[in-house]
Amino acid sequence: NSHHHTMASATAALQPLRNYIRHNIGHLRATPCLLISSKSPPSVSTAVAGTKNPSSLSTDEKQQQQHKQQLKFQQQQNDPQTHLFVERNIQSIQLEFNLRTVPCTISSAFPTTDSVNEAVSLAKRFGLKEGQFGSGDGLIIGIGSGAAIDLAKAVADTLFGNISSCKDGINQQEGGSLVLAPSTLGGFVAAFSNTPSLLLDTKEEMILPHLTPSWTTALDGHCRQGTVVTIDKQLSLPPLYSPLQPPKRSESFPRPSMAHYAAAMLSILLDVARILDEHSIQQTIDTALLKDVKSVASASSLVLQLAAKEANESNAVRDGDSYATAQQHLISAIPRLSAVVDQTCHLTQGSTVPQRLANALLPQYFPSCHLVTYLASILPGLCESVATQPASNDENKVSVLEELTKSIFSCIDGGEKTDDRVSVASLVSWASQITEESAIPTMASLAYGTPDINALSGSLDSYDALVGSMAGANNGIRASNDDFALVEDVLNRSLNR
Repeated sequence: NSHHHTMASATAALQPLRNYIRHNIGHLRATPCLLISSKSPPSVSTAVAGTKNPSSLSTDEKQQQQHKQQLKFQQQQNDPQTHLFVERNIQSIQLEFNLRTVPCTISSAFPTTDSVNEAVSLAKRFGLKEGQFGSGDGLIIGIGSGAAIDLAKAVADTLFGNISSCKDGINQQEGGSLVLAPSTLGGFVAAFSNTPSLLLDTKEEMILPHLTPSWTTALDGHCRQGTVVTIDKQLSLPPLYSPLQPPKRSESFPRPSMAHYAAAMLSILLDVARILDEHSIQQTIDTALLKDVKSVASASSLVLQLAAKEANESNAVRDGDSYATAQQHLISAIPRLSAVVDQTCHLTQGSTVPQRLANALLPQYFPSCHLVTYLASILPGLCESVATQPASNDENKVSVLEELTKSIFSCIDGGEKTDDRVSVASLVSWASQITEESAIPTMASLAYGTPDINALSGSLDSYDALVGSMAGANNGIRASNDDFALVEDVLNRSLNR
């Protein structure tokens, strides 16, 4: 039973933040702590009115529109329940446990390089010591939304560089440590993802990975040392299904539903399976990895079916049972998907097709849309694209795509479809139907205006070049041509649905 299952089974044993602090109070009290939390953003009007330098506000209609879009982009995180969770935990850390903390808050949808630098210098001024591989000193706690979790991870990566190859096993080192207490499903995803934080680059209008030096050296799977994830019973979960209502001009799209998370996870999983099949000539697929792929596929498709069923019954009453079932499926599948992505990162070069599309295009072309909703909108187009790729005809090789497809169909209608060899082509009509039934928006409906496909391709190209230059060419991150053609194909199919 390989080590990455410790993560998957860990979700059962995760304790609330307050319990963790109570059990480790001696060590924690002795350490200066940077406390990063998410807070509700101001309303659009005050944000515009309160800009530091009013003269920099453009009277140009288009620019004002863009500014509004960006603020909207920042407002999606707003959820009163999350806010309560964060407040309650901060109070107990400061008052009940009396830790030595300096607070730092984030209200945007993503951290920026500036916010990371500010938080790092705040931490140093407060006495946290920089030092790589366990020589640093200090504690970083991230509480709340995905943005707060990502900011905490980015600061820890910068100060402590606690990234090592997974081959080293899990050694909880002394020294700088990171405690992540997500309060939303997005925060939960961020807490379990063993990848660099995602930062919004405001100049490039793209989402870029925060690659500290230790990321570029540990290539073979990653572990953040000394990282603890806590979870409270009060994790604020979205509805299973939200009906498709295009937002009014002044609003952003609603938070992603559980169905959106499930479809987004399937998009990423499907692409990982495609890549594994492409590489399976050189190596046999690890059985634990295959098991994880299949369990994430089943869990995600079950959540989509539950959502479609709820949408179909269109009753106002939320069925507690299916809601709880969907919640269990998602919570157990998220760490497993992270394990899958982490084990294949040397093949995907750090990013799957859906993630590349989202990082390159979301801020500029889909500014009022949540990252997860955008990833979800890619699923049908990706299925179409993958189905047109020539399949390997080797009967003896396990096809991960085929196994994934079987797992999905075995969850449908009691699973009578699984005996014959299912082809990926059969996923196309399934994905098209289930995304419609579970109210996953089409990509075109999420765009701001009508995006020009050439402009989108140009942005994709510059994104690949940027990430390649950040990671250093020796990592081979610059995408190959067939790879780029596939990304464009998925984009085209998605926008034309």
